[in-house]
Amino acid sequence: MDNVTNTKIEFRIKQWTKIVQACQSSGMTGVAWCAQHDINIKSYYYWLRKLRSMVCQAENLPAVSKEQSIVPLSIKPNTTLAISAITIRLPAASIDINNGASRETIEAVLYAVKTIC
Repeated sequence: MDNVTNTKIEFRIKQWTKIVQACQSSGMTGVAWCAQHDINIKSYYYWLRKLRSMVCQAENLPAVSKEQSIVPLSIKPNTTLAISAITIRLPAASIDINNGASRETIEAVLYAVKTIC
């Protein structure tokens, strides 16, 4: 690619990165935020997917397939009262990490938050 094309691509990436960050930090849904800012929702989600893919490639993370898979989850009943040691509040979710959580669990939660945000 020539310099003009590379510059255009870099400009668009920076522009859409700012748009995605503004939307995600607004606390609104993507649909509502895009409607308020007159942004095509399909364009927003296209660029969100593209930016996430670029981050995964830059960090050598495996690409997520479009096929959904079911991950088995087992929940062990806990007779003791679980007290949150850490609470992470995001616009779309709230995450509580309880006392006694393993290092692997905390790392998995933080990795998931990092890849989503």
